[in-house]
Amino acid sequence: MIEETIMFRRRRLVAGALALALATPLVPVAAAAAPTGVDVFAEEAAGFAKDRGITEAEARQRMAWQLVAPDLDTRLTAELGSRYGGLWIDVRDGDRVTIGATAVDGGVQATVKAATAELGLSVYDLVPVKRSWERLSADNDWLAGEVIRVNAGAAVALSAGIRTDLNAVQLGLPADGVLSAAQKAFVEAARARLGAGLVFGAAPGRGFAAFAGCVSPYCDPPLRGAVKINYPGVTSCTAGFVAQSKVDTKKYLVTAGHCAMGRTGNWWSKNAGLHEFKIGAVHRWIFDTYIGDMALIRIDDPSEIGWNPQPWVMVTWSLQTTENQTYHISSDNMSVVGMRVCTTGQATRMSNCGHVTELGLTANLGGLPMRNLGRTTNCSKPGDSGAPMFASHVAYGILAGGVEGDCDTVYQGIRTAERELNVNILH
Repeated sequence: MIEETIMFRRRRLVAGALALALATPLVPVAAAAAPTGVDVFAEEAAGFAKDRGITEAEARQRMAWQLVAPDLDTRLTAELGSRYGGLWIDVRDGDRVTIGATAVDGGVQATVKAATAELGLSVYDLVPVKRSWERLSADNDWLAGEVIRVNAGAAVALSAGIRTDLNAVQLGLPADGVLSAAQKAFVEAARARLGAGLVFGAAPGRGFAAFAGCVSPYCDPPLRGAVKINYPGVTSCTAGFVAQSKVDTKKYLVTAGHCAMGRTGNWWSKNAGLHEFKIGAVHRWIFDTYIGDMALIRIDDPSEIGWNPQPWVMVTWSLQTTENQTYHISSDNMSVVGMRVCTTGQATRMSNCGHVTELGLTANLGGLPMRNLGRTTNCSKPGDSGAPMFASHVAYGILAGGVEGDCDTVYQGIRTAERELNVNILH
């Protein structure tokens, strides 16, 4: 029988509920779906435990909660409709899955209980919020259009995104630089229109840099994600994930669209001996405000190297991760605010993990306004563009850019890339 804990921010009950969950751990459905005998948390649990100052058993429990959060979000969006206030991982309260609802009545409680039970989530918080997910999305759509409008020609850039953890939309203001008259007027209009549903945060004044061009290691075959890829004499980026066409068996590397823009010829990589081999030409690239930042590089798999692409990404050693050059990807999913996510960019070189801070972000990326990005606390550098964003063997996105010298990174959601590029991430 599944134990259920519904919390209404009565903090005195949290410790007891968490102790129950740890005493009787339940493996969520998503974790159970991993290949038999595979420990999906093996490479990351120790680092996450150190990062949080908890035991490895507690870290594994929290990571298991995160695995089911995107599927729970999708289900509750459909089943609760206008009563649903969004979902987030509360990084300030034990990484608990927190569900917002505009009315916490018997019907909502029964719907949430059924959904969490089916997904195997035994511990969660159900909290009342003022604004529904539908309203947050509509407010964010309005903000996004206005941000794109007022940023055009301005010296500094605003940003906008959804903060489900604050039950609000966030308008990002640059810490330095002077706003234009149009930007100032928009800020006041947003304040008046959205009231308490608007919060203010920081945004890089020049927008997020589209990261391309650096030095990093390579791998012998099989070809995998997170290795350095080169457009000779011009730029370098990072491979994201291996993907397969939805209409045939052709294989591709997914990377950032701005990497491939104007560089549609053959891309190359090297083996561990630093001998260069061709991957193939760009099959399709997208770098568009309303669609996203994504590209496919065809894998020709020449006989002289035999790339033999696999559903792996390279994970390097760090304080947060365990080295695994054949870290497999077993599934892909949507993101939620607060969820833990890791990346390996071949300029940063060392894998690192952070958490999602905003979704549905509108911000300048490489000089172009871009909608529907995710924002995280991961660290990244020029050359990391296209890098895989993952956790617990689940693919969540591809790194699009960031603020150099600061752990502030943006990424393209993987489900959008699959849909627009007509591929499936290889599992």
